[in-house]
Amino acid sequence: MQMQMEWIGPTVTAAVFLGIVFFFVVALRKARRRRRAEYAESDPERVESRVGMAEPGSQAGPKPKPGTAPETELEPEPEPETEPEPEPEPEPEPEPESEPESEPESEPEPEPESEPEPEPTDAALQQGLSRTSSSFLGKLNRLLGRNPTIDASILDELEEVLLTADVGVTLTMRLVDGLRAELKAKRLDSADGVRRSLKAKMLEALRGGDGTDPFAAKGPLPRVVLFVGVNGVGKTTTIGKIASKLKDDGMNVVLAAGDTFRAAAVEQLEVWGQRSDCRVIRGEANSDPASVIFKAILHAKSANADVVLGDTAGRLHTKSNLMEEIKKVKRAAGKARDDAPDEVWLVVDATTGQNAMQQAREFHQALGLTGIILTKLDGTAKGGVVVAIADALGLPVRFVGVGEKKEDLRPFDSKQFIDALFNAGASLP
Repeated sequence: MQMQMEWIGPTVTAAVFLGIVFFFVVALRKARRRRRAEYAESDPERVESRVGMAEPGSQAGPKPKPGTAPETELEPEPEPETEPEPEPEPEPEPEPESEPESEPESEPEPEPESEPEPEPTDAALQQGLSRTSSSFLGKLNRLLGRNPTIDASILDELEEVLLTADVGVTLTMRLVDGLRAELKAKRLDSADGVRRSLKAKMLEALRGGDGTDPFAAKGPLPRVVLFVGVNGVGKTTTIGKIASKLKDDGMNVVLAAGDTFRAAAVEQLEVWGQRSDCRVIRGEANSDPASVIFKAILHAKSANADVVLGDTAGRLHTKSNLMEEIKKVKRAAGKARDDAPDEVWLVVDATTGQNAMQQAREFHQALGLTGIILTKLDGTAKGGVVVAIADALGLPVRFVGVGEKKEDLRPFDSKQFIDALFNAGASLP
């Protein structure tokens, strides 16, 4: 008896639960039927069209209308399909008529005509500076992007961004101090404002470098240019590329193979001489570089040449005895032609970063440099050293190398360089 009482409780509970479920199912079905009836009353045509589309054998799903045969329905139905077509036709017609009206207004084509000329230059330089630009500009954009409000802490982080681009400590501090002063004076309140101000200040630091041709200057002929620098910076290749450019411009160029100590340096310059159809003056192996420069200038004078490009032996800027020898080369040029050389250009490898700055200081102190050439800018993220050197020494950057081809060594234009560094084709205001 006791066992019978034990199963009665669960059985009753289960029965009640099933009853409740059954009640809800029935109620749900009734609700669905009610909704369908209400839906059919409110929009009978839509319901009829759905039924007609569901009927097997109906191809276009026409709406059956009461009191009409289906055969007559199929014939008039194509007419309404063609009737709405003429209605949209007039609508698109006025749209193209209004478009040409606005096109001539917004067709100031003088701007695109002037853009194509700088575009290839900007694109080539921007490609060569892609590593520097992506590193510098990427960090700058991330910094300014996550901080919509410009404050002193943002400028502190900007210092690190500039230093990693090898802009140099001195110039970095001056740039950031200038931005701080603008922030304090409430002239700096947005990320775009920081970019514009920084861009303008860096352009100001790049003294010279306006893209003018340094060989167009008037003076006694032949114009003598000495190229100096440490080994491995691309000095001889740079001379060959400049010689090709000058030859294409119709100048008579003489090359002086004054790097008599480096293996195959003379042969390398002779190859460039053959490519550009320029005369190469050389000496014996391990001969005095000063004597080679002297003979090359005398030959150029007798041949009425326009330019002498003098290669010199690579010198470590830290070796005082080697720097004394390079001074001797400069004095020999002055003996061959009064006031020669006209230019002394230091060739530096941009991938060396701040070491290039130290080289520039030492060579400038010894020889009185008149310009800088930076090679291999396409292979480094430290292109900011261009700005640092120009600012620290007050020297113009004459050429920059952004690739292996001879046209990739290009006269330096500070404005184009800053535009490419900031990865923007727009000109500065």
